[in-house]
Amino acid sequence: MNALIRVTLALAAGALAFPVFAADSPTRLSPEAAARHASGAVTARARIAKVMAERKSAAGGSKDAAAVDTVNPTPVPGPRLVNAYRAYPPSCGADPLPDVITQPSSSARVNLYATDGSGLPENGGVEAVTVTVWRIPCSSSGNTTPYNTDGGSNALTLMRIDRDAANEGQTDFYPTFPLLSSDQGTTVDNFVRAAVEPNTVISEAVFDTPIFNSTTYTLENYPATSVGETLYNYAFNLIIDPFTTTDQIVTLSVAGYPNQPDRLLPIDGYMSTTWYDTTHSGEGMEVQVIDNNSTTRTLFAAWYTYDDNGIPFWITAQGVFTIGANTVNATGYYQTGGGFAGDFGSGTTQHIWGTVNFSFPSCSEMVFTFNGAASDVTGGPAGSGSRTWTRLADTNGLWCE
Repeated sequence: MNALIRVTLALAAGALAFPVFAADSPTRLSPEAAARHASGAVTARARIAKVMAERKSAAGGSKDAAAVDTVNPTPVPGPRLVNAYRAYPPSCGADPLPDVITQPSSSARVNLYATDGSGLPENGGVEAVTVTVWRIPCSSSGNTTPYNTDGGSNALTLMRIDRDAANEGQTDFYPTFPLLSSDQGTTVDNFVRAAVEPNTVISEAVFDTPIFNSTTYTLENYPATSVGETLYNYAFNLIIDPFTTTDQIVTLSVAGYPNQPDRLLPIDGYMSTTWYDTTHSGEGMEVQVIDNNSTTRTLFAAWYTYDDNGIPFWITAQGVFTIGANTVNATGYYQTGGGFAGDFGSGTTQHIWGTVNFSFPSCSEMVFTFNGAASDVTGGPAGSGSRTWTRLADTNGLWCE
C-alpha cells in the first residue's frame, strides 16, 4: 500500500498569537520582526535564482529542457508542451481559477506582513487574512503518473487568501504574499509555488508582493528538483511564513485526496474534442466549450446521428453554465429547409428537438442524457436515454491524462 495514505481532506492551523489591527490603524513591527521580514526577501530571491539556474542548465533530473521551459517552442510547429513538473493532469485546471470554495475545505486566520507601500520594513505591520485550502477533482483515468504514484483519483489543490470585507481592495495598507514551503514524509522544506494560472512553470505569486484583492492560487512545484517536489495528491504540511516573528508561522496539515472516482470534473475547454461510442462506428459528437466572460461559459455540441430510416440527421445542443459547474443542461435543436453546399435560401428554419444534459467523469469520458423528438410534420428521430462516450483524440495539445 502506498505510504502516503489517502483520506478525507482535513487541515489543522497552528496557533496565532499576533493581535489583529484594522487597516486604518496598523501596528508597527518590532525591530526584530522588521529585520526578519527583510531577510525573508533575501532568502526568497536566493532560492528563485537557484531555480532559474537549474532551468537554464536543464538539470531537472529526467525532465528535458524543452518540457521544463514551456515558453520555448516545441521542436515541431503547434502547441507548447505541457509542464513536465505538473502536480496534476494538464486537463484539470483552466484560467481563471475558481473563487467559490467547495467542500471539503478548512480555513485558518493568518497574520500576514502588511505595509503602507513605503518599502520601509519599519513601517510594516500586520493584517489578518483567511487562508483556505480545498481541492477540485481532476481526471481519474487510473494511470500511474509522476504526481500520482498509485493511480488513484487526481485533484487540483487550491489555496485562497481572503482579505476581510472592510479591507478588500485597499491599497494604502495591504498584506503581502508569504513564503510557502511544505514537508512531506521524510522530505522537508520543499519550496511551494503558488500560481494564479494553472499548468505553467512561470506563473508565480512572488514573496512580499502586494495582495490588494482576495485571490485564488493553485499549489505547484518549481521547475527544479533542487528546491524539492511535493506530491499534492498526498498528505503534506503546508507552512505559511509571513516572515515577521517565528511564532506567526502557520502550518496546515493537509491529508491525502480521497479516491472518489464518481466525482465529476468542472467543465472547461479541455472537453472540446470529438466523442464517440467505441462499440460502433459512424456516429459521433463534436463538443466546443466557449468562454463568454469571467463568470460563464457555453457548451455547444453537434450530434451526428440518424433518423428511424437510417438517414443521417444532426442535432445541435447549446447551454450556458457558470464557470466551475460540472453539469450543463442544453437545449437540442435541428434545422429544416437546407440544401447541399449552400444551395438554399438565406438560412434554414430552426426547431427545438428537446434537452441534452452533459457531464464528464474524466477527461476521456463524457456522459450525456437526452430526451427529445422531431415533429411529425418535419420528421426526424425521437427518444430518451443516457450514453457514455469516449474521447476520440486530444485536440491541439489539450492533453488528457
